[in-house]
Amino acid sequence: MRWLTLLTLLPSLLLAAVNFSQAADQLITADSKTVTGYVARINLKKADQVYEALQRAEVYFQTKQQPNIQISPAVPPIAFVIYGPDVEIFFRENYSDFKPIVDLAARLSALEVIDIKVCQVSYEKQGLDKSTLLPFVSTVPFGPAEVTRLLEDQQYDFF
Repeated sequence: MRWLTLLTLLPSLLLAAVNFSQAADQLITADSKTVTGYVARINLKKADQVYEALQRAEVYFQTKQQPNIQISPAVPPIAFVIYGPDVEIFFRENYSDFKPIVDLAARLSALEVIDIKVCQVSYEKQGLDKSTLLPFVSTVPFGPAEVTRLLEDQQYDFF
């Protein structure tokens, strides 16, 4: 009796598998854009979001180190473009307040997993001095414009 039930369900299961396969193929071919890098998606005004994005980058790096996972070595580090109040995280005078975030960011930067850029407009607005910027962080004139440039001109995608 069980066999009869299984035999009656078999065509439905096969049809579902075929439909799933076709849907997956459509998803793969729908995004024909070649991704050359990634930009971290960070919710502004929440330092914990920066930390969570850094943790995702660390998991990505650890996955990349597994021999059975093939991730293109040509993909550049994940760009972290920080603007708004979060730029204060990456200045020496705030190190003690953001130590876990800065330590993780420094480690991932040293491993060339991430590339952190802070917005000049944002840090100047907060009265921060570029000379106290942590050494592994670079600057961009305007953060939102850099994100747009990476996504549109450089064919980056959100991480």
